[in-house]
Amino acid sequence: MSGRLKVPVGILVILILATTFSPPVRAEEDGTDGVPLYILQLQRFTERLEREKVTFFNYKVQKGDSLTAIARRFGTRAETLAHLNNIVDPHLIYTGQTLQVVTVPGAVHRVEPGETVASIARLYGVEPGSVIAVNRDSPAPLLQRGERVLVTGTVQGPAAVCLGWPVTGGHISSRFGWRDGEFHYGLDLAVPLGTPIYAAAAGTVTYSGYRGSYGLMIELEHEHRWQTRYAHAGRVSVSVGERVAGGQLLGEVGLTGNTTGAHLHFEVLHRGIRLDPLPVLLRREF
Repeated sequence: MSGRLKVPVGILVILILATTFSPPVRAEEDGTDGVPLYILQLQRFTERLEREKVTFFNYKVQKGDSLTAIARRFGTRAETLAHLNNIVDPHLIYTGQTLQVVTVPGAVHRVEPGETVASIARLYGVEPGSVIAVNRDSPAPLLQRGERVLVTGTVQGPAAVCLGWPVTGGHISSRFGWRDGEFHYGLDLAVPLGTPIYAAAAGTVTYSGYRGSYGLMIELEHEHRWQTRYAHAGRVSVSVGERVAGGQLLGEVGLTGNTTGAHLHFEVLHRGIRLDPLPVLLRREF
């Protein structure tokens, strides 16, 4: 055999042996519609490299900084930084304050007893590789209670919670954000006086009564440390400690507290931090 033929024949033999002894990859087994295995492996390797670029560092707040501006500067989100630094009010930071910053957006999760990387990933609807330990000091292979992990690939809380609109009809009269020089922490839904208020999801009543500028207010605790608040009610129909179903009647819209017209002030909190309700409400017209 000539030297020029040896190399092509050798390559052909290797390909035949690889085809003969390698088990076939079926599309229905990996959910990839027949994408070659080596392409998938390359994609996963690339994704792993991208995840390894995640870094944490300390940042000292400068004059004029806001949490939103800091998050935008470093490619993350204000909600992520608020959770990471245990900031209850993301709009109150001060010059000279030291913040921990992460270079990607994500949800910060505090580990509960018995939780694993796999269970946390299922909770947020992401792959296990998206769960990254935050400032881990212990070499222990198991997650520890109270340990913080960053769940990349999501900016909301656990995917298991889905909130529905608490009233029907009317319109949104004021959104979450700055309003007349002050920050408005909820969503105002303008509806007629006496409009029924419904639970956005199943939960337990943790407050039912008068609370300052909120007026008559109902607060519900949901799964995975989500909370909802329903303010300016004219009547409440539930009591503290009561378990309610999603869509159950909680009361009626009124004019109590600091209000200039009939509306429901609706707030959504996760782990004590108030969030914009719109992104976590069911996607349907109000």
